Amino acid sequence: MIGEALAILSAFCWAGGAAVYKKGLDYTDIKSGNLLRTSFTALGFIVIMSFNGKLFETIKNLNVELLAVLIVSAIFAFFIGDLCYLAALNRSGVSKTVPISSTYPLFVSLWSFMYGKAISSGIVVGSILIVIAIYLISKGEAKQDGYGIVFAILAAISWSISVFLLDYLTLYLPSEAVAGFRFLIVALLMSALSLGKIHINSNAIKWLGFGSMIVLVVGNYSFVEAIRLIGSAKVAPISATYPVISTIFARILKEKLTLEIVVGTLASFFGVLLVILS
Repeated sequence: MIGEALAILSAFCWAGGAAVYKKGLDYTDIKSGNLLRTSFTALGFIVIMSFNGKLFETIKNLNVELLAVLIVSAIFAFFIGDLCYLAALNRSGVSKTVPISSTYPLFVSLWSFMYGKAISSGIVVGSILIVIAIYLISKGEAKQDGYGIVFAILAAISWSISVFLLDYLTLYLPSEAVAGFRFLIVALLMSALSLGKIHINSNAIKWLGFGSMIVLVVGNYSFVEAIRLIGSAKVAPISATYPVISTIFARILKEKLTLEIVVGTLASFFGVLLVILS
């Protein structure tokens, strides 16, 4: 159950992350924001690996194949995926972007099936229930933007490819190295592409720098470690409940609780339960 618990912890981190990113984008553009997120988070993971003695050991164990998979996974996760996600947040807001981008477990299951990995009926039904929950909770909460929806779907597909590759990476590298090096790769890529055209101020650093570092270090370490323990096909649907969690937090803050929210929350609970029992 440790893997399942870590997957749930990652969901709580990502539930707060969407609000942090949305707030930070009020003070800078998408590219600068993603550079701040990836740079600060990479720094956080490097500090952790330095303290636990795994930094130089991991570097020595890297080979060309592992490095290539790390780069591909990083690009799909934090470059293509996250840029699409931030663009969708800017266009459609949290209530539409988060639920739609959270459909990536369906794509993870598809890739797993295509490569011969057995997917139980419980995981399939659980994934479907989670998607239904996400739809019910977000229904009618924001004005729909066509391009925003497209960006959110592209983010889901991109993330699913990255998640699928994590199964391989976690066989040979510690979880914090997989997460940290991927952020570092994208931070270097974003720096090279920015060519000095970066818009940074104290508020952007506060929200997209330090704020993102906290939620991303804890969230991604928990997520990758969970995948190492129980596999991506089981972790992805559990972690995808974070839109439900973020909605519950909103309701605690005196927002109206609708029938759709109640039904969606129950659907999410039973979906996660099915995944765990499978």
